[in-house]
Amino acid sequence: MTEQLEEQLESLSPNDISRFSLAAAETLWLTFKKIYEKEFGGNVAQTDVIFDKAWLLVAGQLKDTTAEELDTMAQDQIPNLDNHMEIFESVWRSTLASSAQNAATAVWMAVSGLAEDPIDTSLEVIDIIRNTLDILISTQLSEEKGNDYMAEEEEIESHALYQDELQRQIEAVRALKSGKIATFRQEYVQLMQLNELGIDT
Repeated sequence: MTEQLEEQLESLSPNDISRFSLAAAETLWLTFKKIYEKEFGGNVAQTDVIFDKAWLLVAGQLKDTTAEELDTMAQDQIPNLDNHMEIFESVWRSTLASSAQNAATAVWMAVSGLAEDPIDTSLEVIDIIRNTLDILISTQLSEEKGNDYMAEEEEIESHALYQDELQRQIEAVRALKSGKIATFRQEYVQLMQLNELGIDT
């Protein structure tokens, strides 16, 4: 996933790289927002505000908050799993809770890129998403085929959930290259279809 997109991302302007990164992070965040709130008692409204302000900042329309302040706000939202040991009572609970922590971390990564060259943080966001999908799909496959089963990389990357997200990212880059800005957030922030894992969250 990272290798396919890095060169294309580098051809975008810094603001468009930030738009891509924010859309990717918000997609992950919205997918795991309910789990984050349930498992960590987190202030989900605060993260929603962070995104709204970050999008305004990229558009040059934010006057009351700096990128550095958004960075601090986002970092404060990342839960420490050591303080929530109850999540490890089952494989799926720990997998989903860890995914929610990853989502909060991706928010921070995307926002931190607003204060500097965003390409490195954008690639970090992509990597977090890839790792999250890896653990989700691996957990599903081990349940289907036995706890000792080790999923191959090709098996994970061919999964519908992985392919859907890869396609969203590719199309998001294309849209930015074509100058689509006004409706970009609306079109490219999408819930991941976790029902493709056969689970109901």
